[in-house]
Amino acid sequence: MKSSSKIAIIIVSVIAVLTAVCGGICFFSLHQNPTSNSEQATDIVNIPGNTPPYHFDYSWANHPYVAHAMGGILGDTYTNSYEAFLLNYQLGHRIFEVDFVLTTDGETVAEHDGPAWHEHTTGTEHLEFNHDNFITHLAYDKYHRLDATDVIELMQAYPDIYIVTDSKFADAERVNAQFTRFVELAKAIDPSILDRIIIQIYRPEMLDLVMAIHPWKSIIYTLYANPDWTPENVLAFSEQTGVKFITMWHYLVTPEIVSLWDTADIKIAAHTVNDLAAANRLRDLGTDVIYTDFLIP
Repeated sequence: MKSSSKIAIIIVSVIAVLTAVCGGICFFSLHQNPTSNSEQATDIVNIPGNTPPYHFDYSWANHPYVAHAMGGILGDTYTNSYEAFLLNYQLGHRIFEVDFVLTTDGETVAEHDGPAWHEHTTGTEHLEFNHDNFITHLAYDKYHRLDATDVIELMQAYPDIYIVTDSKFADAERVNAQFTRFVELAKAIDPSILDRIIIQIYRPEMLDLVMAIHPWKSIIYTLYANPDWTPENVLAFSEQTGVKFITMWHYLVTPEIVSLWDTADIKIAAHTVNDLAAANRLRDLGTDVIYTDFLIP
């Protein structure tokens, strides 16, 4: 990258941080009365008239990059923060992957490491990982944290963005808790927001769980949490269900896999890539989308 480009990125980063600190705080509801997540989906049932193979919409995949964990900012990654969103939106990103975990009091927050959150949050070593403790402490002493409500409100304020969920869990209880919450929040603000939430599943059986909660318009099968995947069983799953978007570690993409999956019109995303030359090699290989911290559209 040319030095002038690096300087431009640094300048935009500083502007984004100053914008959030000076005026962005008004975006937040101040989290004084977080709502309860006590209502969760219970029985998993088939949705009448909406059985596989589904016809998912992957038109959003014409964007070249997914901003990983809201994208990097000032050299920091995995912040999932408001400032990271502002910066990377200004840089041109429109697809944002966000990590979601459940706090000890059952709230869904944008965080990658869960109980290890205190490792990059000053003064929290002995604090419980609950909603209020998490949301009131800045990540890296710089960045405002987000919960599910904030993310949905961002989607309302920025109607051209999509959110890719990295929800970590594939068990029924936590899947129900997290995705029921997304549905409740979006329906209370604007139900059409749900059409811009792209769900990542980690095992084949998770598809039925999420589709019983809501008829999502787009599903990604992400392979990092499934040691049992093979190119052949992924192909079979895609043909049976209509899931036509697969995300995998960048070093696992091979010409053989690309050729095999191309027979079913499967789109491939690689994560996480921050080297432009490597991203271009992956594209030449047949990769459609790149998850990145720092590459710019």
